[in-house]
Amino acid sequence: MSFAGTDPHIVLVAGPVRAAGRAGHHDYVAGCRLFAELLSRVPGVTTEVVENGWPTDEQSLEQAASIVFYDNGGGKQGFLANAERRALIERQAERGCGLVLLHQAAGFPTELCAWGQRHFGAVYEAGVSRRGHRRVRLQGADHPIARAWQSHAIRDGWLDHAALPADRADDVTPLLWPDDVPTSDRERRHARMVAWAYEPPAGGRGFVFTGADNHRLWRDDGARRFVASGMLWSAGIAAPASREWHAMSDADVDSRRSPRQSPLPRLAGKLGRRVRRSLRGQRKW
Repeated sequence: MSFAGTDPHIVLVAGPVRAAGRAGHHDYVAGCRLFAELLSRVPGVTTEVVENGWPTDEQSLEQAASIVFYDNGGGKQGFLANAERRALIERQAERGCGLVLLHQAAGFPTELCAWGQRHFGAVYEAGVSRRGHRRVRLQGADHPIARAWQSHAIRDGWLDHAALPADRADDVTPLLWPDDVPTSDRERRHARMVAWAYEPPAGGRGFVFTGADNHRLWRDDGARRFVASGMLWSAGIAAPASREWHAMSDADVDSRRSPRQSPLPRLAGKLGRRVRRSLRGQRKW
């Protein structure tokens, strides 16, 4: 990596957060701010939070040791908006910059899946992969990111059955998967993994965690440490052995949530429009 002589700088890019919605749901800004604080506790690490999916000054990305994307999916990600942005990200990976995807940011449109696989090894592809909200007990791999993981159950929104390139599937390292899948079962481990690591031949390191549908996940100290360790690993930094750097009370976690308006007026308006269209014969229920 090309960061010798400089403090490693990690840029966390948060997608837009809906003004109306459930507290903590897809709260990308709150999550990025929380991890920026945790990472900045690690000696020598500096952080920066970018909002609305892409920086106004792209120079910040040119100096990053790792870039974290916590954003919408399915092609709505800011970094997938055009060929110029994708080329900029490719240049960062080639110079050794790490790349991280959280939750929906791992969901790629079919036409861009090959691009995503080059940098992250595997991606969520609509029609191929699966998603759902469930409580699952997760076990971890023997890997620097997951070494401190203690198997326990987490309820969250997960993406799994990621699309893997047939010729590079063995290069993708599953980090977390349900504990009813034996470690020895390579095929099922890859199918059910909800987090993975990848070291692209072109350079850099990729880390993906598909949970984090709701900000309340970050109350889980194990999840906080695991994801923060993945961000550090992507930047070529070993996570400290102590727990002080990732410690945070539930109240502190919750205090970082973005203010939201109630979603009920928006949902009521949507329901009303559907009813009117149905009465006019324009929509079938």
